Amino acid sequence: MLAAFALNTDAQTVTHVAISSFLRNGTLSWTNALVPGVCSVQSALDPQGPWTPGQSVYSSNASGAVLVSTNEPQTFYRVRSVEVSATSQGFTNLVYSYGILETIAGSGAGQLDVNYWQPYYEGRWAQGAALSRPHFAMSDRAGNVYIADKNSHSILRVSRQGIITTFAGTHIGGFDGEGPAPATNLKLNFPNGEWVRADGTVYILDTDNGRVRRVDTNGIMTTLFMATSDGSALSGGRGVWVKDDETLAYFCAGTRVRKWTPASGVKTLASNFIELGDLIVDTNGNVVVCDRGSNVVVRISPSGTSTIVAGNGTTYGGGDGFPALETGLYGVRGLWPVPTGGYLLLTHDGCQLWYMDTAGIIRLLLNGIGGRTHAGDGGFFYTPWPAISEGRSVTMDYEGNILVCESDYGFVRRIRFRALTP
Repeated sequence: MLAAFALNTDAQTVTHVAISSFLRNGTLSWTNALVPGVCSVQSALDPQGPWTPGQSVYSSNASGAVLVSTNEPQTFYRVRSVEVSATSQGFTNLVYSYGILETIAGSGAGQLDVNYWQPYYEGRWAQGAALSRPHFAMSDRAGNVYIADKNSHSILRVSRQGIITTFAGTHIGGFDGEGPAPATNLKLNFPNGEWVRADGTVYILDTDNGRVRRVDTNGIMTTLFMATSDGSALSGGRGVWVKDDETLAYFCAGTRVRKWTPASGVKTLASNFIELGDLIVDTNGNVVVCDRGSNVVVRISPSGTSTIVAGNGTTYGGGDGFPALETGLYGVRGLWPVPTGGYLLLTHDGCQLWYMDTAGIIRLLLNGIGGRTHAGDGGFFYTPWPAISEGRSVTMDYEGNILVCESDYGFVRRIRFRALTP
C-alpha cells in the first residue's frame, strides 16, 4: 500500500510527490521532489497513521529512490519532501531532517597524548574502546567507519553493527616495509589522515613515515607514493584525498598543499599557509582546505589560485546567521561538502560544527566548548547547550549521516539523517 505527499514548509501550498515504482526488493522510487531538498520515506500500518520517519535522502533532482523494509505484511508508505535552499527556512528544514546524536566509538578514557589501545578491545563494542587522539573518521558504502587513530599507530574499523577491529597497523609505531603485505602486519607511524573509497579501499597519510599507503579490499597494504623524497616524517600532515583511479592525489604538509600524479610525482600546489587541517576536492576540481592557523577556509583552483571562502581570519565576530566571511572560525580544522552545495565546517579551538549554505551564510549546527565536554547522546542533536569539545574532522557517510571526530578524549559521534517521530 502506498501514499505520497510533499510538504513545503516555506509556503502555504502542498506539493505532491509521485511514487513511480515499488519493486519487490523494497526499492521505492518517486518523482517531483523539491530541489534542493530532503525526502523522507515514512511508514505506517494504517493510512491514518501514526507515521514513522525513515531514512532521509537528499534530492538534487526531482527523481529519487530508497530501499525500504518489506518485512511487514501490510505497510503504507508516503514521501515527505522539504526544500533546503539557502534561506532561514531551508536551514530549519535541514535541521529537522536530522535527529539523534550518538557516540559510535570511544569510551572517553584517554586524555593524554599516548597510545591507549588494549588487545581486549579487538572484536568488541567500539563504544568501550579508549581511542588515542583520533584524527579522522570516514565511511565506505557498506557502512563501515574507518578511524585514523593517530597515537595507537593504526586505522581502526567500526562495523555497521558497532564492532571495532584493527584494519591497518600493529599498534606499535615504526616502519617495517612497503608491502605488499597484510595491513595488520605492517607498522604505521602516527597516521593522522585518511581517504576511503566507496568499496572500502583506504588511503592512509602515514605521517611520520612520509608516505601515503593503500589498503585494498583484501586487506593488503602497499605504498601508493612517497610524500617526502626520503620517507622522512611529514611535517604537519593532515588532509589527504585520492582520486578513485589513483591518477591524482592531494595532501597537506605543514604550510603547503601538495599534489601527486604518477607521471610527475609530488609538487606543491599552494603554499604560505599557517597550519593546515583537512581538505576535500569539489565537483569543479578545486581543492578546498582548512587553514587552522589562520582561522579560514580556502579554495584553491587547479592552477594554484587561492580564495578565502569562509572565516574572517580572527577568532571572533559574526556568528549564526552571518556571512561566513565575517565570522571568526577559531581553529577551523574539518570540512565536508553537503549535497545542497554547502559545506560543513568544524572548528577545533572553537569546538563547534557549522553549516555554510550556497549564499555564504553560516549557521551553527552543533555547539561545544573546550575541555571534556561530551553530552547529548540519545537526544535531538540541535540544542543550545554544548555537546562536543575540540573537533578533528567531519564527514558524511553514504546515507547522509554526519560523522564528527572530536575531543582529545577520543570520540566519534554520529548525527542520524533520520527525522524524529512527530
